[in-house]
Amino acid sequence: MVGAEFNDLEHDLLENIEIKNLLNSLDEGAFVIDKADNLVFYNDTAPLIMKTNLEEFLNKNIRLIHYFENLFKEQVIPAHIRDLASGYKISNIYKIEEQNHYFENERIELYSSSGEIKGTLYLVRDITKEILLEISLSNEIKLDSLSNLYNSRFFYEEIEKEVSRCSRYGYDLSILFIDINNFKFFNDALGHKAGDEVIRLTGESLKKAVRKNVDSAYRYGGDEFTVILPNTPAKRSTIVANRILSNFQNAFKEKLKTLISVGADGLSLDNFMLDDCKSKKIGLSIGIAGYQIGKPADTLIKEADIAMYKAKKEKEVHICIYGEN
Repeated sequence: MVGAEFNDLEHDLLENIEIKNLLNSLDEGAFVIDKADNLVFYNDTAPLIMKTNLEEFLNKNIRLIHYFENLFKEQVIPAHIRDLASGYKISNIYKIEEQNHYFENERIELYSSSGEIKGTLYLVRDITKEILLEISLSNEIKLDSLSNLYNSRFFYEEIEKEVSRCSRYGYDLSILFIDINNFKFFNDALGHKAGDEVIRLTGESLKKAVRKNVDSAYRYGGDEFTVILPNTPAKRSTIVANRILSNFQNAFKEKLKTLISVGADGLSLDNFMLDDCKSKKIGLSIGIAGYQIGKPADTLIKEADIAMYKAKKEKEVHICIYGEN
């Protein structure tokens, strides 16, 4: 198509049956505009992709079509879509029927026999299905299926990125290390299905406590979890830690009623809830570590882990910041 010659764009394109048939055979939308950016032709696929009646836009400026108005605006493609492994070059994110659709666009100049640009051909591909599938597969690799949090492999990738960012720009960063107290006793007493419910409940408690699209929560392994809090100093991260504790305790009390019946193996609701049942009470211990210039990621992880174990040993303490008494 780059070498196609058009002396009079409207006349030649509409009269050239071979070119029309070629464009109409495409699975992608094709739009031809003249030098004044007026739409002179669209193929059969275009209105199906756009879900728009394009007839009313013929011989009018292409920007009157909302898709192209949006295309010509400066757009910021979200990183989790921009960095997909397949390398799709998304040039437009456009809402159709209240749903985001992802598009690739190709722009081809059309020349006359004398080499003068007579118009432009836009090829528009809706790659929404491909993008959503890749996002789903990508999330599957990153997610822990039981807790519905990110997994430890992805945690290590993200903490390295965050530490590198802090090192460059001097931002604050905190991480939380979280452990379920007496989880083994609970798991052994009530069975693995009940234990799985507590893992799910912990995941929900973490997700509800963190800032969407800013913080991130992970199942580190077994009954241990981590949270990354960008732009958050250690002391301020106690706000999130306390929200996690509150979410967990409130939800666990309700969930436990459905998991245990009084007298099961001599255990009752109180065995897992009362403060004087220290060896059996289910709760969370949270360790916090804050980034300091020059501190590598593995040191930050180790410090949060140490703080978490210190919190576990203390009777009345559920949250501990590394380096503080």
